[in-house]
Amino acid sequence: MNDAQLRCFHYAAEEQSITRAAQRLNISQPTVSSQIKALEKGYGVQLFMREARGIELTPLGASLFEITTRIYDAQDDAKELLSEQNTVAGGHLRLGTVAPHHLMPVLGELRRHHPDITYSLTVGNSATIQEAMRRHEIDIGILASLRLGDPTLHAQLLRRDDMVILVHRDHRLAECRAIAFSELAGETILIREKGSATRQMFLDAAGEHAEAFGTVVEMASRETIKEAVACNLGVAPVLASEAGQDLRCVSLRLPPGCRLDEYVACAVTTRRSPIVRAFLGAATTVAAQLEKAALKAGI
Repeated sequence: MNDAQLRCFHYAAEEQSITRAAQRLNISQPTVSSQIKALEKGYGVQLFMREARGIELTPLGASLFEITTRIYDAQDDAKELLSEQNTVAGGHLRLGTVAPHHLMPVLGELRRHHPDITYSLTVGNSATIQEAMRRHEIDIGILASLRLGDPTLHAQLLRRDDMVILVHRDHRLAECRAIAFSELAGETILIREKGSATRQMFLDAAGEHAEAFGTVVEMASRETIKEAVACNLGVAPVLASEAGQDLRCVSLRLPPGCRLDEYVACAVTTRRSPIVRAFLGAATTVAAQLEKAALKAGI
């Protein structure tokens, strides 16, 4: 075993792709493949399962990846310790979020301590944000649907949010404080596009009751959905924090358990960057404030 073999294995496992590993290592794809094969042959083991759609770690490969992650994390720690540029003097962050208004308190906290950091912002659903993060098109994502346990991602909880049903104030259910899914039978449901965590959680929670819904209308943004409800075009599942204060609309509670967790996530390879650490620190502060407020409110 040599470092080249181990490094090729590690990056292939992290990227779940020989091609992307080669790009990150700035070497050819055949070189990465040959190094991994040499490692497997040297020990008479199989570390990856090769499939038409790509590669997947075997159980042994997954165990080795945990070890190589610790090895290269330790190397990063050593470089960070010895670096003379371990302070945040500025820089630029590429951010992606499913809900811009949830990001703003974090940016406010970040600006308070690091006013020279600049940022650009991409808005999309959880699936598109996670894919952009995987392709290294954004540095940090705030998203509501995350595959926990993904070894390529570092994730920390930002907030928990209940789901409600938004209806027009003249709707037949507007006087109810809470409703069951069965009461939505025949209703026009205004819902986000596929890939939205809000959409998926609502449909999963509704279960067989979803079959009794009336027309289901997909809309690309929460702002469009809220305005449609305000015009009495249907009812919509939204997060409580996103319901707004429009006097034309009323929020109704759903059965217990209709709640989404929202995470701040980044690639494990970038989480030790001073500028990324600064953002994660700001997010930790805001998360603690939100939790304290929720406890005080008895949520």
